[in-house]
Amino acid sequence: MALLYSNRLRSASTARTYPVQSEKLIRAIEEAIDELSGWSFESSETGLRALRKLRLGFTSEIAITLTPSPAGAHTNTHVVFQSSSRSGVWDFGKNGRNLNSLLTAIDRKLIR
Repeated sequence: MALLYSNRLRSASTARTYPVQSEKLIRAIEEAIDELSGWSFESSETGLRALRKLRLGFTSEIAITLTPSPAGAHTNTHVVFQSSSRSGVWDFGKNGRNLNSLLTAIDRKLIR
């Protein structure tokens, strides 16, 4: 998995394509976030969002954008994950670790 770091030095992003329908993937994401300590899940009209409360009161926000495959194509869902720190100039690699934790938890949900 390749993580891309922005010039802002306090965000990281990555993208994946999962061989499942978007509804199944959303359920796996919700379950994964529910099981991760300090994480909460939010859904909005613009997409999915997770919040991770860190020690010392810092919060990271993980934006999740799903794009289902077009009708008639294989059942795939492309997802872009972006983790951003809400405060501070540097993330000290925390956003990349947030994404690794979330992706590992999602993979566990989809493999079982």
